[in-house]
Amino acid sequence: MNRFLNTSYLSELIIKKRILSMLFCLVLLVICVQGLPKLTFSPDMDNFFPENNDTAEFAQYIDDTFLPTENVVIAISTPRESLFDQETLYLIEQMTDKAWTIPHSVRADSITNYSYVRSVEDDLMVEPFIEDALQLSDEFIRNRALVVEGEKPIFGSLISKDKQTTVINIVLDPVIEDKALASTETFDYLLSYLEEVRANHPHLDIRLLGTPYVEYLSPRLLQSEMPIVMPSMFLLIFVTVYLLLRSAFAVIGTVFVVALSLVSAFGGIGHMNGVLNQVAMTIPILITTLALADCVHLFSLYFQNVQKGLSSPDAMIKSLELNLQPLFLTTLTTSIGFLCLNFAEVYPLRLVGNGVAVGVVLAFVYTIFFLAPAISFLNLKAPKRTESQTRFAKRIAYFSIGNSKSIFWGVPIVSVLLILCIPLNTHDDDPTQMYSENYSSFAKDTLWLDEKLGGTFPVSFLATSKEGSVSDPAFLREVEQFSDWLESQAEVRHVTSLANTMKTLNESMHGDQESWYVIPESQDLSAQYLFFYEMSLPFGLDLNSSISQDRQSTKISASLKNMTSNEYLGFESEVDKYIAENGLEGVISRPSSFRVVFAYLGGIILNQLFNGLLIGIVLITIVLGLFFRSVLFSVLSVFPNVLPIALTFGVWGLVFGNVSFMVGVGMGSTLGIIVDFSVHLLSKYNHARETMRMDQESSVVYAFETVGFALVIMTAVLCIGFLVLNTISFLPLHDFARFSSIAFLISLVIDLLLFPNLLIKFDKRVYE
Repeated sequence: MNRFLNTSYLSELIIKKRILSMLFCLVLLVICVQGLPKLTFSPDMDNFFPENNDTAEFAQYIDDTFLPTENVVIAISTPRESLFDQETLYLIEQMTDKAWTIPHSVRADSITNYSYVRSVEDDLMVEPFIEDALQLSDEFIRNRALVVEGEKPIFGSLISKDKQTTVINIVLDPVIEDKALASTETFDYLLSYLEEVRANHPHLDIRLLGTPYVEYLSPRLLQSEMPIVMPSMFLLIFVTVYLLLRSAFAVIGTVFVVALSLVSAFGGIGHMNGVLNQVAMTIPILITTLALADCVHLFSLYFQNVQKGLSSPDAMIKSLELNLQPLFLTTLTTSIGFLCLNFAEVYPLRLVGNGVAVGVVLAFVYTIFFLAPAISFLNLKAPKRTESQTRFAKRIAYFSIGNSKSIFWGVPIVSVLLILCIPLNTHDDDPTQMYSENYSSFAKDTLWLDEKLGGTFPVSFLATSKEGSVSDPAFLREVEQFSDWLESQAEVRHVTSLANTMKTLNESMHGDQESWYVIPESQDLSAQYLFFYEMSLPFGLDLNSSISQDRQSTKISASLKNMTSNEYLGFESEVDKYIAENGLEGVISRPSSFRVVFAYLGGIILNQLFNGLLIGIVLITIVLGLFFRSVLFSVLSVFPNVLPIALTFGVWGLVFGNVSFMVGVGMGSTLGIIVDFSVHLLSKYNHARETMRMDQESSVVYAFETVGFALVIMTAVLCIGFLVLNTISFLPLHDFARFSSIAFLISLVIDLLLFPNLLIKFDKRVYE
């Protein structure tokens, strides 16, 4: 058994049994590939909701009890004085009727089919606000334009107060198994229809919005970008590798390992029944860079040995002897780092963590058991630049050692200054502004509609009657009190509640006299009004969207101005304060909607990932201590592994300031990568100290000579690969790429300057 812990024996065995080793890898590949057909893609934004989270669960409860608040919205705006003309109203009427026929549509609301309540003699009349527009007289239309100003449920909600912009709100069936297929059917149909409408009415500004539309666009944007982004990234990475290593075979071998690792990793994700999403875009980039790191380290030492005159098999054996332990250790620590993403109770992030961890292990297997044996068959010549690259790395070592005093003072001072900048960071997200305008007008359209009409930030409140009936006058007055206060807030654009509906019914039942626009005094009377009103509503436009089936609860709907997460949280604190001060606990719930959940999402993810990061650091530190059997190495490794992340947050505070949730993902994922740098240096340094009996400074020079240039290559490749993500339409990935690239650069500086001098200063071992 001890033989298998001996790197020399294992290295010789791998090359001796290289045919079997390569066959094993091919069998592993075949097994993994079987999982590829099981992969699915879901653009559903609900996947980002934190699991076991009260806010997310309450939002789902509201949607299950009533109709979902996040719907498809067709916005129509006219440059004319008003929408109230025959042609435009007829178009809105047609589009509303068409909305009912859209695949998976269950309800459509607009100003034309709005249930207008009025009294005729002693009867309650409920009719469409606009019907057969082409048959209506100009006088009738002018009258409706005036009447709409008194219709609180729609004025400022379905139609803007300047009467130039209106929306058709389409509710899609939320209970669909294959949501991606349903989304395709819905929007292919809808977009085709809107294209025709725009062509026939070029003077109107017609735009499509809503979370379901984002979910439709998202995979299509990624699919359109992948054929450009991924090849560009791979080309840049491999051109960089070639320019630095100057070996076509090294590039070809690296490409092969990367391809095997990616295919096998995604096959492994398929075996785990993984569901891909927008964030999964990071998986191939992370696996590619990590697989490439293994290959670069293998080739770097291989060419150095060939340069010394060793045959290809012997050169590969020597490379494996020095790389087996550090590559295994970096695979282990990197996997720990990415598996810590499981501390985030958000499925897409767990998928990234698990997928990359699988990919890292597979990259190690394919590098050691396929690439190394395959290269040993070839008689490769060392690139001419191998010797100059080694000299370059040694010069860095001599510079670091020769300036130890300056480094011991300079690096800590700069570090403290950057750490003091961390409080400059703030966390804020806006889910409507997550896609670049270069690829989609959705972000711009959201701001446009918010300016024209509002309604881009819907929230719902659950109001529950203590008496068990929404018809209870005391309860309705509490709803009225809260609705009036809500509507008075600067952040609120519009409020709809059962209290307003009941007052309208009471007014209509008393000859439309304004003095009767109050809550009915009798519960029986309120119940009768509701009964007659519901009986008069057309099919599909019932009150299930605002009253629960048990008649104990009602939904208060409000549309807020478009806000970032922090702005919303400030508003919610005022709501909570008002509810508490007015004794409405148990009657009025906290606000809820997709946007509300998202306001909390970033903070939840950052906290969970920070906890995962701490646990990951502890685990990695313990693993390094056990592996090197050194408490000193365990403690010293904290500096190159933790300091880069802290300093990156300082740089981020100075340059960017806003920490999005994908910055948190970058924080978690970079830990697994930057540990690679320190482990390779530490491994080569320790080998020189224990096996070659060198002193501290000579050991540092040896470590730089063997692995220094490879670290420079890896940093360049990582930064280039990650920065390609800045071309992607999903803007949070830009933050991920920038944060990671800054962390890699800082990590390289600390590993090449501070870490070697820490080893020299504190490693007091003496060898004869």
